[in-house]
Amino acid sequence: MKVEKSRSKIIARASWIGIIGNGIMAVFKIGVGLWGNSLVLIGAGIDTVSDVVTSLVTLLTGRIIDRPPDEDHPYGHGRAETIATKLLSFIIFFAGAQLVLSTVQQLLSEQTRTVPSPLTMFVALGAIVGKIILALVKGRAGKKAESSMLIADAENMKMDVLISGAALLGIFFTIRLHMPIVDTLLGLAVGLWIMWVAYGIFMQTNVELMDGLEDRDVYREVCRAALLVEGVENPHKMRIRQMNTRYVIDMDIEVDGRLTVADGHRIAMEVQNRIHSEVKNVYDVHVHVEPVGNEEQRERFGLSQDYLK
Repeated sequence: MKVEKSRSKIIARASWIGIIGNGIMAVFKIGVGLWGNSLVLIGAGIDTVSDVVTSLVTLLTGRIIDRPPDEDHPYGHGRAETIATKLLSFIIFFAGAQLVLSTVQQLLSEQTRTVPSPLTMFVALGAIVGKIILALVKGRAGKKAESSMLIADAENMKMDVLISGAALLGIFFTIRLHMPIVDTLLGLAVGLWIMWVAYGIFMQTNVELMDGLEDRDVYREVCRAALLVEGVENPHKMRIRQMNTRYVIDMDIEVDGRLTVADGHRIAMEVQNRIHSEVKNVYDVHVHVEPVGNEEQRERFGLSQDYLK
């Protein structure tokens, strides 16, 4: 329980740092971008606003996922993060789409575009430094708390460094070449990039929502752990679903059919304990015991030891 509370504190602290840090940068980027006539900086600011929302989602979801199971949620509340991430992908996508629409309208407009203010270049440079700091803070917190949510957010911060770098280059060349269209085109590119990132986030959550698992090595770890228990043969019908960062495991094993029910139960409990000790982030394990050589014609679900070979 103390470990869970410590983990929650780490997630909350990193989330608050992200909210405050990204919030300050978003205000400066959008404010100076509007004042200094830089669409690419405004685009980077919109992307940073989405990072504020990401940190808010991380903060709120961190509180929800630690709630214990109840009658309505017997598997716990881990899927709250997946649902929140799916919602976040829509928010990010429409923010990028709005920027793309604005830049296209400006490209088609006959209005004279002005060269961005030099101040926008310094704001973009400051944003690069800020994003690097946030990426380091969230990355370390994610590893310490073993939170894939924070680690993913840290990777997002690294991508934002590239966006801020593109904004800086765009503003620099626009000012040097006196061609405002460069800033507008880079603003369009940033908007498209934001939409692409949102699409990636949306697709990434599909596997978990469909009770799939991308990392097949987890199956091999479970199989090896089960076979370490004396008397266990042919681990099969293995099905692993991911709930946030933890795994729910269902599997069948075969034992000597002459054993008593009590002996079979004891072996099943040893398998459960072994999997918990050998495989990281296991939430629950359910083991069904069968006699050696048992065959069922309709047994077509889950992975077997032979399949993993």
